Amino acid sequence: MVRFLPFLISLVLSVYALFSCIQTRDEDVPYLPKLVWIVLIVFVPFVGPIVWLLMSRAQAVRRERTAVPKPKPTGRPVAPDDDPDFLASLDRYRDPRTTARPPEPQKPTDPIQDKPKDESPSEEPKPADAEEAPTEPDDGKP
Repeated sequence: MVRFLPFLISLVLSVYALFSCIQTRDEDVPYLPKLVWIVLIVFVPFVGPIVWLLMSRAQAVRRERTAVPKPKPTGRPVAPDDDPDFLASLDRYRDPRTTARPPEPQKPTDPIQDKPKDESPSEEPKPADAEEAPTEPDDGKP
């Protein structure tokens, strides 16, 4: 059993490194093309998988260091029940049958726009010599 242990460790290490290499995106493979890494992992026992694991780990750490840090939010964070954007996003999940909404305000209608255009005006034109007496506003005083 003890003499199979190095072979078993090499096999497990190679399988783990091979799956790790295959699942890594092409842009994230360090230094060599992915196909070269696969060949090294399969045909160079112990050294190939260990080098892959160390290099991919170092590449991941390097990528995290160079990543742009997220800007810290200024001010106090808003609780979800105080955030108007969050509350507005919940509207799509509400059941319209159970949600009571206030009635929408009615728009005032313009009587000029409601008339058909081919109709003649119902008011007769006033003569030019007829002057209207100016009316004073009624403020309730006699």
